[in-house]
Amino acid sequence: MNAVKDPLEDARQSLEPDETLIWAERPDPQVLARSKLPQLIRGALGVAVIAGFLWFSFLPYWPGGLAGVVLGVFVASTALYCLWLIAAPAVARRAAGRMVYAVTDRRVFIREDWPFRRLRSIAPDELDDPQVSPALPGRGIVVFLNRKLPWWQRSAGGGYRMEAFFGIADAQRVAEAIDKLRAGRSPETWPPGEDG
Repeated sequence: MNAVKDPLEDARQSLEPDETLIWAERPDPQVLARSKLPQLIRGALGVAVIAGFLWFSFLPYWPGGLAGVVLGVFVASTALYCLWLIAAPAVARRAAGRMVYAVTDRRVFIREDWPFRRLRSIAPDELDDPQVSPALPGRGIVVFLNRKLPWWQRSAGGGYRMEAFFGIADAQRVAEAIDKLRAGRSPETWPPGEDG
């Protein structure tokens, strides 16, 4: 399915019955890609460690038989995971055009259509106090969920669950709408005249 060009129309496809769309926009590709730099660094360090480990420790003494096969599968799968982390900024840049951010009268959601289709919805009682930071001239980042993960859910992607809108215009107004939703007040439809 091709992405609908208008983010408002794209967001309306994910609305529940009687849910009102307050605001919707796509992320800025450059800002979204920049948010993936920690994964790129972890992936590059992982590849460097694997290469150094293989070169200095295993290649001269590579085990034969089943042990060699198991070790080879482990090294290959770890290297592929590291390469996926290295590709995260490029994947994010491409995915930005197929992603939509939205605030409704019931929730905040992020819908992605590439490389995988998924919808992440955050109910008002799960939202944290929204934090706004500048990203590019006229664009900002609104972080509305930032929680430390339990140890069993941590990965190379990080130890925190962070949900944010990256590279959006009028970030302060979006944060205010999220804050109203979080407080149980109904945010105004935005821009004026648009509704679900």
